[in-house]
Amino acid sequence: MANLFSEEELARLSDAVDQQLRELKASVGEASFRGDEEEQTLAETPQGKAIAQITQEPPKTFLQKFGLAAKSDLCEEGGMLYQQWKKWGDLENKEALERLGAVLMAMGFTGGALEPLAVATLVIILHLSVKTFCEEYSSKT
Repeated sequence: MANLFSEEELARLSDAVDQQLRELKASVGEASFRGDEEEQTLAETPQGKAIAQITQEPPKTFLQKFGLAAKSDLCEEGGMLYQQWKKWGDLENKEALERLGAVLMAMGFTGGALEPLAVATLVIILHLSVKTFCEEYSSKT
């Protein structure tokens, strides 16, 4: 797979993921973004606002579409990010940004929208945990 981001961009984006994740945990705690109240919380986070602005749809709606698009890599046995999560209980930011960025590009997001959308999406996935994200956002129900 060709690299979507340069090493410098990945380092900067990875740092942004770590910073936003710390800020999100400090502001909303361990909210899972389930149900109406948590959906409202998601929409009020900087990540939810960025998603809504870039995609022009509610964050939950976008995350459900994204979850389906990323399901084979992130949520199913054999997927590269799934294997990484199972082995380490965590995702490596740079690898995840590349893989999830490719999914976003396949969904039609490019240019200036790609970086902030990749960061916001990864922050939410890491905040929830891959397992919870997959349970909540990668099924059609």
